Formats: sequence, structure tokens, C-alpha cells
Amino acid sequence: MYWIVDSAELRDALSGEKFDVVVDPVGGEVRTQSLDLLAVGGRLLAVGNAGGDWTHQIGSNQLWLGSITVSGFNAGAYLPAHPQLARPALEAALKAVAAGLGDTEVDVLPFAEAAIAHERMENRTLNGRIVLTPA
Repeated sequence: MYWIVDSAELRDALSGEKFDVVVDPVGGEVRTQSLDLLAVGGRLLAVGNAGGDWTHQIGSNQLWLGSITVSGFNAGAYLPAHPQLARPALEAALKAVAAGLGDTEVDVLPFAEAAIAHERMENRTLNGRIVLTPA
């Protein structure tokens, strides 16, 4: 089973639940909060830094005490070094989308509402994606 939870609601939404794997695309303080959500022996996958906090660090004692593994993956660095893996990965992604696993809510707004779109992204009230059009 998997859950997708807004990082601002992590603690309340999960009611003490612990997980074997947490995928963190946000980084920063959310990454540290994610460690608290892991069961003993859990794994944290650091797959992005959408929060933009490039100075944040996590303490090694928390990893050691919880027998936690942290693994990072950066497609922008990995795929150029392993170009033979790009095609199979894209084919798998296309199959997942064709199976309905990639359904994403899309809001279409006119360019005149670009400021509103940016506010929604900054305050994290966005579900899915926003497309701006010249309408």
C-alpha cells in the first residue's frame, strides 16, 4: 500500500503510522520529518529538492539508531552516465501512464492569472499541474 500526503499535513494525516519506504522529492526539513515516519529498518529515497534548501543536512545518529537507509537518485545526473537505461525506463513509464497510473489533475489558466498560479505553487495549494494559455 502507498500513501501520497501533503508534507504540511504529514504528522496529522498519519497518526503515528510508520512506513518501510518514504519517497521524498521535497528535501530540506521535510526530509528530516520523513525520517521520523520510518519504521525500524526503513528506507528513505531522496529523489529531489523541490523545497530548494541546498544547505539542509540530516544527522547520522538518527539513521544509525533506527537502522535507516537513505538513498538518493537524480535522473539528471544518472541517465547521462547510463544512456542505455533511458529507453527501457521511458517504455515502462509509458505503460504506467497507459494503465491509468499517471492521472494528474490539470488546471488551465490564462496568462493573465500567472501570478495566481505562482502563488498556488509557492503556498502549496496546488493539486497536480497548472497550464497557462494565451486565452
